[in-house]
Amino acid sequence: MASAATWAICALAAGGAGAAAGAGDACTLLTAAQVSTVLGVAVEEGEHIVPNSLTSCGWMGPGGASIGSKKMVLSLMSARSFEAGKTPVKGVTEISASGIGDEAYYISMPPFGTALSVRKGSAYFQLRIAGYPSGQVRNLEKLLALTLLDRV
Repeated sequence: MASAATWAICALAAGGAGAAAGAGDACTLLTAAQVSTVLGVAVEEGEHIVPNSLTSCGWMGPGGASIGSKKMVLSLMSARSFEAGKTPVKGVTEISASGIGDEAYYISMPPFGTALSVRKGSAYFQLRIAGYPSGQVRNLEKLLALTLLDRV
């Protein structure tokens, strides 16, 4: 599993400058109760990954930001970041995710796990979940993305 610092770096890369113009604060898009319900563990209210940056928010389960702990990061993306995520890169697998927003795809980056990037109209976001078996992560990311679609 990736360290908390790695998750923060991945969240920043997903958000980038100019992320989701007008989309607001990532921490206001999901409640702790919504995240807890999907993850199956109690999480605290979301906290910004980088202070004074509203584009990424993390929810942590028991154990906080430790390796192997259950956690989720939501990053608001720009159109450019979303498109860049579809660019083939050695060691990164991209798979289309049907039935989520206007367009969505999963990227897998061993050993850093999987992320789901979603476009709905002019809004873009990415979800990263850790602390679960790899086969379960995509389903959890999809459930949270479907919850988010009404809020972006």
